[in-house]
Amino acid sequence: MDPVSPSGWIESRQVFPFIKGRVALYAILRAAGIGPGDEVLVPGFTCYVVPAAVGYTGAKPLFYDIEPATYNGDPHQAAALITPATRAVIVQHTFGMPMDLGALPEICKQRKVILVEDCAHAMGAETPAGPVGTLGDAAFSSLQWSKLATTGLGGLAHVSNARLESKLSEVFRDEIREPGALKSYKLAILSSLYNRFFRPSWYWRIRGVYHWLSERNVLYGSSTSSEFTEPNMPANYRERFGAPRAGQLRRVLAELPLQLDHRKRIAGIYSDWCREKGLFMQKTPPGCRSAHLRFPLLVERRDELLAAAQAERIEIGDWMNAPLHPQEATERTFGYKRGMCSIAEAVAARVINLPTHRHIDEDETERILGFLVRHEDQIARHPIRLTSPSQL
Repeated sequence: MDPVSPSGWIESRQVFPFIKGRVALYAILRAAGIGPGDEVLVPGFTCYVVPAAVGYTGAKPLFYDIEPATYNGDPHQAAALITPATRAVIVQHTFGMPMDLGALPEICKQRKVILVEDCAHAMGAETPAGPVGTLGDAAFSSLQWSKLATTGLGGLAHVSNARLESKLSEVFRDEIREPGALKSYKLAILSSLYNRFFRPSWYWRIRGVYHWLSERNVLYGSSTSSEFTEPNMPANYRERFGAPRAGQLRRVLAELPLQLDHRKRIAGIYSDWCREKGLFMQKTPPGCRSAHLRFPLLVERRDELLAAAQAERIEIGDWMNAPLHPQEATERTFGYKRGMCSIAEAVAARVINLPTHRHIDEDETERILGFLVRHEDQIARHPIRLTSPSQL
């Protein structure tokens, strides 16, 4: 399957489609020649699959903390952690909010370190310097069920310099195989059913059934429980998106601008409510525009709140519920030790997120806000008060 150029994201770049976003990251790191003895800086508020992909190359992930107001990585701390062994810095645009990179791109260039953007939450977000995905040497994104554009499973990688593009083409050709046609067709059917029939009130039940079926290999899940605890690359990891789904990929990406408009409108309703109540909201860096994948809030007694939401069939998300999401992941397996990123740990213990996807309309938004009104005393009015090392 040849690389495709997705309408609605970064049309000027060659884009390579993979079975998952994590595989796209792995391929980028392999294309950069990263391997044993190398170090890769990773934000300490991410999915476990990011440091796992680093580990699969033989390199070592090192973690830097986040900013308490944006939930994005602290660029000053990342820059301070660069050593002669550092080969890449990964930055993440959390919940769709662009990270303020500051001088980090220039520092990486001077130190001959590649800058890789994690755009899994943020396809379509913009900064004064350009769209996310164009701010570094390479970028990857996810097309998983809960993302901005979804094909069930899928991921994209692209690069911004000719040498890395050439190397990525080689990795794509030589190391990444085409999945079986049956797998591709099953994924296409499941994605179509999800996009057509999913309802927010079914969220909790569907999540439980999906995880149960995935563990029994009835469905193709994002992860299996063994991936959360084992350091070895799982079987069928290095796969492409699948040629039979190429048309589906193009259609989904072409619809992305409409998805972004809808999410902006829903996030605006949440924002107006938070301002009216004097509640803390994720901070937008100057001149940036979020993709509004989810709308995060800090709360007290999160488990109690989520249990109440489940009982009332209110869709509320719990990611990132650990520095390496999800909580089931064995952090030490992927190089993280408690205390490395104190702000990320504090935020992860208290953050929830509200949905903005295409199935959320004004009626459902009113239902969600009605639920939050009944639990308003649990919602934070201020960001986490800890201080990252770079701010001391």
